[in-house]
Amino acid sequence: MPSTPVHTVGGFTLDAIIHADGRWSTGRLGGNALWASMGVALAVGGRPVAHALVGEDYPEGALAEIASRGVDVDDVTRRPGQPNARVTFAYRADGSRTQPAPPEAVAQLPAEVRPEFADSTRDPRRTLDSLVDGAALADVARSLGGSWHLGLLPGSRFAELTTALRGAGVDYVQADCPARSELARDGEALLERHLTALDVFLPSSSDTDVFAPGVDHRTLVRRFHDYGAPVVVLKRGELGAIVSDATTGDAWSVPAIPAPQDVDATGAGDVFCGYFAHAYRNGATLLDAAVEASAAARAALHVSSPLDLVRPRDEAWQTAVATIREGVTAL
Repeated sequence: MPSTPVHTVGGFTLDAIIHADGRWSTGRLGGNALWASMGVALAVGGRPVAHALVGEDYPEGALAEIASRGVDVDDVTRRPGQPNARVTFAYRADGSRTQPAPPEAVAQLPAEVRPEFADSTRDPRRTLDSLVDGAALADVARSLGGSWHLGLLPGSRFAELTTALRGAGVDYVQADCPARSELARDGEALLERHLTALDVFLPSSSDTDVFAPGVDHRTLVRRFHDYGAPVVVLKRGELGAIVSDATTGDAWSVPAIPAPQDVDATGAGDVFCGYFAHAYRNGATLLDAAVEASAAARAALHVSSPLDLVRPRDEAWQTAVATIREGVTAL
């Protein structure tokens, strides 16, 4: 039977990057909805459907190229007269990065390149305007139903979209963390109010360490259960993931295969989420879905563009999955 499609909601961005050696690149396709969609497409039988807004400056032909990779982009809407969301990064020699790229680093670039490094994510209104709103999504979701993944979103849009999807009667909703800067400023009341609307909550420790610094990760997982999330998958980068089901009481530590220190981790967490949604909603157990998603996230470490993401050959894929599974421990 055909697999259940996974609808991904979030950003389709244009990224500009300053590399550790001083090189730069601009106009790169990015965004959490695109990376998550490619995570779904990475799975055998994956059927990603993207829901996003793009500006008039989004490259002509890009949506067709994305569609050629297996992503349904019929609900990606171009906005005439509006600029596309832009994200900028600057990498350090150890592989870590700063977002947005620091002004002093941008100032070292040629004058004609600097306008490409106008990061829009620090403008709340522009950020909201670049994302699908709840009313529009509810209308689409009522007719489509199915499984939905929300990428990292501003807090107000996170609340709006989770409410809209549940009101539309969809079968399954999972989400990444709301914006960590807002949670650090305003506290976790947003999570307390809205985690009950999710089937699975998939935050990253890079986010939780900002709004809940110093809190043990297992303690955080229990806190998220107390807020109403029945399943929590805490993505922890090189430490792997903690996977916890409050209904059964089962919890595991799922490892990540070590990767070189200087790899580009952009999009890996989104790929994890997309692949996980497909696997979990198409018959995999919670643990198996997380194990395979960890292997998918590792594949994302070795590409600089989401469109370059391809499933490893069967033997390499099976070896990666087996290696991760062998390292699973019960908590």
